[in-house]
Amino acid sequence: MSVSDGSPDVIRPVGSAAKFNTSRHSLGLYRCVVNTAQYTALPPTDKRTSISNVIENALATVMMQHGILRVGIADEDTQEPVFTYLRTIDLRQMIEWKKISASEPDAYMRDLLRSTEAQHDKLWEDLPGRPGWKLIVHQNSQPDDAENVTLDISFAFHHAYADGQSAVIFHRDLLRALNGGGLPPAELQDHVLHLTKRPRLPPGAEELVPFSISWPYLLKLIWAEIIWKELVPSWLKPTPSPDTVPWTGNPINPEPHKANLRLVRVSQTALASLLAACRAHGTTLTPLLQALVLASVASRLPPDAAPAFQFGTAISLRRFAKESDGLFDRANGLHCLLTAHAHRAGAPAVSALRAPAPQDAGSAIWGAAAEIGAGLRARVGSLPRDDVAGLTAWVSDWRRRWVGRFGQRRETAWECSNAGSMGARDAGHGDAPAEGRWRIERSVFSQGATPVGAAFALNVAGVEGRGLWMTVSWQETAVETELMEGLVGDLQRWIDSFGRTGRFGVFD
Repeated sequence: MSVSDGSPDVIRPVGSAAKFNTSRHSLGLYRCVVNTAQYTALPPTDKRTSISNVIENALATVMMQHGILRVGIADEDTQEPVFTYLRTIDLRQMIEWKKISASEPDAYMRDLLRSTEAQHDKLWEDLPGRPGWKLIVHQNSQPDDAENVTLDISFAFHHAYADGQSAVIFHRDLLRALNGGGLPPAELQDHVLHLTKRPRLPPGAEELVPFSISWPYLLKLIWAEIIWKELVPSWLKPTPSPDTVPWTGNPINPEPHKANLRLVRVSQTALASLLAACRAHGTTLTPLLQALVLASVASRLPPDAAPAFQFGTAISLRRFAKESDGLFDRANGLHCLLTAHAHRAGAPAVSALRAPAPQDAGSAIWGAAAEIGAGLRARVGSLPRDDVAGLTAWVSDWRRRWVGRFGQRRETAWECSNAGSMGARDAGHGDAPAEGRWRIERSVFSQGATPVGAAFALNVAGVEGRGLWMTVSWQETAVETELMEGLVGDLQRWIDSFGRTGRFGVFD
């Protein structure tokens, strides 16, 4: 189905910022974001109400709270994609139930990761007629002695609908609906939502965020991105010194589109130690994680192949967004409001991390974290002024831009996205356990293959008082699996060591 502007099915254009994601999805280059929350509850004594009905009714309630969950996307493969009005939504198509047969927690988590990888590799079908998101409800089919009902519910979504912080809000609202105990919305009849009113959507990010672009910034960007890259012949460009060229993984290749995920667990004990140490060193957790990734990758790649690194940190623009006539509020709205900050670690900084004496390794890591944190704070402090996210309207053809990158070097080696931790009360831990009352015990945030993005990603989420879970994600062939397995092992070992001893144990 294809609709054009002016059709009664069109709610509004997706907007220039969202085209960044619709264009990537239309080419199969970025397919899905997933946030998986573990829900537990003491089962109700009333066995007449099935778990599936409870989940469906709660989901319908959340859908009626958020208009973006009730729309499709049409004309995604054109330069003017639009959000579409859906008159009916069959919730049986929006909820998938999966049984995982595993007798041990580690085996269960491995199978949960494989399920998530499979979802990351899927394109969204029939977007004009069905929302680009779904729930996958995972349940262990192996009997155990626990009295609680335990479900891992994955909220999987097209990135034009939401971002990582939105996924946290979604799970918060789903938990509230599960614990609300009310009737499902009147629009839900026999598993189908019948929608007689058109959803009211907030404006696009380019309207919500008050970007301002200075002439010096614009001219500098035009010179660097257009004149220098595309118009100046290569024979006029000086050859860069080998020790200044950052390692960014293998060149861009859209195939194979295969996501790989690995987990790193940060216990609450280790997290408390890390946060206290971050405060003592004048930095925060995200820069520290970036420094740990840098230390691991630098130690595993030879200096001649990787003398320097360039990596990114996702930044939420939610704090800058304007409250919009009842259509959006920063604390409760679902939206995709993101930009990123690129950080370059030059040869001297990388050399300091590569082979320090064991007693000096901690100082090198904290020094790198402080430098990364200072750059990140400066960038956030300047927003929303002079940011590339404010120039999306200047890109006339995103699809052509992506295809033009095939075979080229990546801009960054990795990106860290920290969706944050759900508050203890929002996760249901402010109340005493009660029959039929649900809680969220963990949150796992993941991205899939990003062929035209960073070679790999570190994705972070958690629940207050329950620690963090981190996923390392990468596209098959974008970076070597051995390197990623080594990174995951380093992160887990160093974080565990810090939780026990207050030292990372790097290079011990």
